[in-house]
Amino acid sequence: MSEIILHHYDLSPYAEKIRLALGRKSLTWRSVPTPIVMPKPDHIELTGGYRRVPVLQIGADIYCDTHCIARALDRLYPDPPLSPPGRETVEHAFSRWAETTFMMGVLALFGIGGVFSEEFMEDRRKTMVPPGANLEQTKVILSSKLLQIRANLDLLERQLADGRAFLMGSEPGLSDLSAFHPLLLLLSHPRTSALLAPLRRVPAWSERVRAIGHGKATPITSGEAIAIARAARPAAFEGEPVLPEGMQLGQRVVILADEYGSGTVAGTLAASGLHEIAVRREGERAGELVVHFPREDYSVVAAG
Repeated sequence: MSEIILHHYDLSPYAEKIRLALGRKSLTWRSVPTPIVMPKPDHIELTGGYRRVPVLQIGADIYCDTHCIARALDRLYPDPPLSPPGRETVEHAFSRWAETTFMMGVLALFGIGGVFSEEFMEDRRKTMVPPGANLEQTKVILSSKLLQIRANLDLLERQLADGRAFLMGSEPGLSDLSAFHPLLLLLSHPRTSALLAPLRRVPAWSERVRAIGHGKATPITSGEAIAIARAARPAAFEGEPVLPEGMQLGQRVVILADEYGSGTVAGTLAASGLHEIAVRREGERAGELVVHFPREDYSVVAAG
């Protein structure tokens, strides 16, 4: 199996979720720094258009979105599992809830202002804010959003009320990693970090999660990662492929994200299972690649 390569930047909370997942599994991995704003030519060379981080690369297979990455890590490196057998549904559901909390935190911080650099804000205005939307209007609903964050933090505190070490018991899982990374953003401004002050269990839990660490990372350049992809071949799919109705393997398709600004990816439909979408594409420098997405939050449509 090819080595693990993570394309990310330090300040990304979603990347922290996967860095912790690598730490939980005590994995050794290669770290590729990705620009925080566009352009990202080497990142796009591998993904085909998807601009977000993190992205996990294993040889010529490129995994986008943390839900897809977490499943891939559990499949390829099952011990210890992020979502143990019998607990997959609750881990996934809790993770989705936690990352809704994260989005509330982002919205609140846009309303507060002074948290993100002007370069970051300008990039997001141009590329990730839907037409007609106005980030300045978040100030109007700021107080409501802060109360929503408080309500969700209260639920997190209640989940830990019986003295358990982690959200689902004595061992950390995907739910912990997903609920931890929104706190990083909340701690970045005094007004939102103050929301954590009345809590007793959440801060102690967050330190236990932080102590998981990131495994062992060594840096490489994006150019080196592209060369590794070119020298590899996408892994063979095992099992019976699950195809959208009316579509065939090898058909030209486009992957569309539900979330505005993620970027589209075109290629040919590749074999994948029930919880994943895979497309085969050719990178100018990276050669043949298979790019993977989760079924949730992404659609595959026939190319026009």
